[in-house]
Amino acid sequence: MGVVAAILGALFPPRTEPIAGVPVGRVARVRGTVVPRDVLTSPLTGEPCVYYNYSVEQWRRSQLAGLPEGLWDLAEHDEAIAEFYLHDATGRAIVAPERVRIQRCRGVQPARIDLGSLERRATELLIRPGDTVEVIALADQIDDLYDDARDYRARARILLLRAPDGGESIIRLVAAAPAPVSESVGTAP
Repeated sequence: MGVVAAILGALFPPRTEPIAGVPVGRVARVRGTVVPRDVLTSPLTGEPCVYYNYSVEQWRRSQLAGLPEGLWDLAEHDEAIAEFYLHDATGRAIVAPERVRIQRCRGVQPARIDLGSLERRATELLIRPGDTVEVIALADQIDDLYDDARDYRARARILLLRAPDGGESIIRLVAAAPAPVSESVGTAP
């Protein structure tokens, strides 16, 4: 039955709820845009993000006859996540980074990073400000005194999306934000 449920879930994914409509005390599925609360810097590329996961592999030559020429060996790996806001048309929520599992939607792949060597290769997955993510987590409420988007007279209560007790929350990267358009400097033709 697990295979049938997985196929049906892929063909007919459950609907997401608007942030403002999520009842406190139950697990919800919410989709929105990442707004940084804290910003990390990827150690591999220096990109600002709220999540990074990268791996660097080193080519190791084989000294044994009859075996392939060598293999890729993991030389370095790191992963980190920061607390961030999830924003949709109805409001915003804080996404807590404790006990979270990161997933990718179909078509979202880690970037291949050119390290300038044929002997080393790297991949990196980032969640950047402006990316679209889906969060499946327990809805709770907290006071957020640091929300700079809140009017100073507005209530500080905000929705918190966190892992349920004894479980984990899921953050699924749905789509990367479009890359900013860089302006070229030069003279007009």
